[in-house]
Amino acid sequence: MPALKILLAQFIRWRRILHAPEVCLSVCLSPSPPPDASAGHEAQTGRQSAWKRVGIPVLAAVLIVAVLVATTFLIKAAVESHYFFCGSSFQFVSRQLRCDGQADCAGGEDEARCVQRVPNTPGLGVRLSRRNSSLQVQDRGTGAWAWACHDGFDNVLATAACGQMGYSRQCLSGFIVSLSCSICGNNHRSPRVVGGGPASIETWPWQASLQHKGQHACGGSFIGLQWVLTAAHCFRNHQEIDDWLVTGGSETLSATHRIPVEKVFVVDIKHLFPKDEDIALVKLQNPLDVTESMKPICLPFFDEELVPGTLLWVTGWGYTSQNGKLSKVLQQAAVELIDSSVCNAADAYRGEVTEKMLCAGRQQGKTDTCQGDSGGPLMYEQGKWHVVGLVSWGHGCGSPNTPGVYTKVQNYLDWIYKLGGGFKDGSARRACCAGPFSCQTKQ
Repeated sequence: MPALKILLAQFIRWRRILHAPEVCLSVCLSPSPPPDASAGHEAQTGRQSAWKRVGIPVLAAVLIVAVLVATTFLIKAAVESHYFFCGSSFQFVSRQLRCDGQADCAGGEDEARCVQRVPNTPGLGVRLSRRNSSLQVQDRGTGAWAWACHDGFDNVLATAACGQMGYSRQCLSGFIVSLSCSICGNNHRSPRVVGGGPASIETWPWQASLQHKGQHACGGSFIGLQWVLTAAHCFRNHQEIDDWLVTGGSETLSATHRIPVEKVFVVDIKHLFPKDEDIALVKLQNPLDVTESMKPICLPFFDEELVPGTLLWVTGWGYTSQNGKLSKVLQQAAVELIDSSVCNAADAYRGEVTEKMLCAGRQQGKTDTCQGDSGGPLMYEQGKWHVVGLVSWGHGCGSPNTPGVYTKVQNYLDWIYKLGGGFKDGSARRACCAGPFSCQTKQ
């Protein structure tokens, strides 16, 4: 028994030793109360009270203002999508009456900043021939055209002729008066591949994109430092000038060089389609900075004769296939001029192609323009590049027997010249060359 008692006592002693760390550990890790728990509780209660008095009302006010601003913006957008506000008479008119040719606001604001109609009537009575850019003058009485000869052609007459044509520098005396533009139609690179494919903007530096509310709608051509030539049907349903921008200087549609539009002129607003007068002249708010990737193209001569089979070029960002989507990179294609009689055949356009239009493409189809190319240039090279046509209309894209139909720019030279030099801003600049030029005479 004594031995059993000794063993029991030893067991109890070792058990106390083994359990002592647990007791210490539990005591050591037990949280101790703060030195002044009541003071901390009072501070926390004060902060909560201040938040309730100031923070919550401020947050509520900010949220209310944000909701009101957002609601006002949505209401404004909804109203503006259906109504136009007349500032002079403080009234709203239907958005459908905007740019309809009839003033519905007392001050006529609903017809301001809209596409303008300028009929294509006989005008200047002067024109340039492809023969060394030689000058011809029309007899107003008989309508006959005659060469401007050197006989008695002094600086006074030279200055008057240059001014009427939109030039402002004097011409030198000589046998036949020659006026030429020194910056248009020159590119940094020449097209090397005959056929369709991606294009470089240095090859076609006059290529422009007309964008409606930030989206590409049509192509165009810079024909001066402040002028773009395009198709009238681009503006058929979008006649408010402030919705348009022109971009250039890049072969992609994400070009950063964006220029606001100041004015848009068409021959006839209330037109049918297809039509003869599918041409528009756009005046930019700011002139171009001429670079290797952005410069104007020349207008054609009045007596330029293109025969069927002539190689022409067309460019644009339009659909690459029927019912496709816009190309991200500028495309180029070589096409051939097609005789109008072929285009007007029974299995083609059946007489719809008029003398104010050109047909170009490939007889077998495949190479053609498409949606999104409208207004883009049809180009011809003879020393310099000239825009001879504007993408206008057609049946399908690349279909056999129905090639692209283009507005014939040659038929609208007088109209372009008049608009290019007839503004009241004092800038006597010819539409084809609003920049450096040379006036000289040649035999």
